[in-house]
Amino acid sequence: MQNNELAQEIIARAKDIHDYVVRMRRDFHKHPETGFLETRTSGVIAEELKRMGISVQTNIAKTGVVGTLPIPDAKKAVAFRADMDALPITEENCLEFKSQNEGVSHACGHDANMAMLLGAEKLMTMLQGKLKRQVKFIFQPCEEQHPGGAQLMIDEGVLSGVDEIYGMHIDPCIASGVFGLRYGPTMAATDRIIITIIGKGGHASTPHLCVDPIVIAAEVILAIQTIVSRRINPLSPCVVSLCQIAGGTTFNVIPDTVKITGTVRTLSKELRHRMPLLLEDTIKGITSLNNASYQFEYLRGHPPLNNPQPQLQFVQDKIVELFGGNAVEKIDPKMGGEDFSYYLEKIKGAYIFLGSGCLEKGTQHPLHSSRFLLDEDILFSGPALYAYIACSP
Repeated sequence: MQNNELAQEIIARAKDIHDYVVRMRRDFHKHPETGFLETRTSGVIAEELKRMGISVQTNIAKTGVVGTLPIPDAKKAVAFRADMDALPITEENCLEFKSQNEGVSHACGHDANMAMLLGAEKLMTMLQGKLKRQVKFIFQPCEEQHPGGAQLMIDEGVLSGVDEIYGMHIDPCIASGVFGLRYGPTMAATDRIIITIIGKGGHASTPHLCVDPIVIAAEVILAIQTIVSRRINPLSPCVVSLCQIAGGTTFNVIPDTVKITGTVRTLSKELRHRMPLLLEDTIKGITSLNNASYQFEYLRGHPPLNNPQPQLQFVQDKIVELFGGNAVEKIDPKMGGEDFSYYLEKIKGAYIFLGSGCLEKGTQHPLHSSRFLLDEDILFSGPALYAYIACSP
């Protein structure tokens, strides 16, 4: 069968199962669960896989689920991954399938990621005679936290026998139905910093007898902002955001300490290595000038996500064959993080984005927003692409 004929068949069949994908997405949306607590979610997924005749493993990395579709005589194996966890965010949308779990919602689109992967499995069971690769379906817990589920699943062997892995995520910043692609550095490392300024407390009326950690903390915060603007090549993306500051218990006492926490985002391994040194050099200089001391912790999170060129070009070609050239958009790197990076450190693959942004439908709200909505009309696209990849030698 010619590629265009196969592509047309896959698109038609994907549209046939669109209602199923929407139904599953709404079920997941109504019953969100946070990282490593996805017990109902994993149970629903396992039952769906069994119903399709897929071999199922459960309790991988606590609540993860893995399905396997063996294809006789296939020489390669491909894996597809969807993340399962929701966020501790109260949903503000008025939907029939609004979150029933107070304070928890699928504000990052993982409900759609899971539903599309289930749809892909359903689609592939219809295409078994045309599949060219063994297929493994990975439903991963706890993407939103660190340490998350990806490394645990790798440690428990989910990549055993797999040659390539692909992942997909909803993105409301991209127009509905358009795939966002980037090769090379695509998403940032997600490191955390904790700074404690140690001064000498006392009465607010006698600051000359104290070493005020609040004033010193203010100097440190401002100085850290100059690291990115003055000490790093402007062509090397980097973000340092200090998001919490805590110090003092009342209005008339200078505290002994102030604690500052934040995040550092980098795209290159080299700059990621430099950042702790640059930060501590700045903190040390300011505290020593002010007769104070400090404690500094640099906690490494997910590594940067890098898409290899050959696999990304392969995916781009498949998207164009399925949906046409207008369905591809080259995107800028994202300074958000994604633990899919751990898989790509082990084997070949690619991570791509499926646009869901449509102003007319109100689906332009960003990920992690309490008002995040999804354009469900796009939900046939993910299964179609996954199936087409599995049909490629």
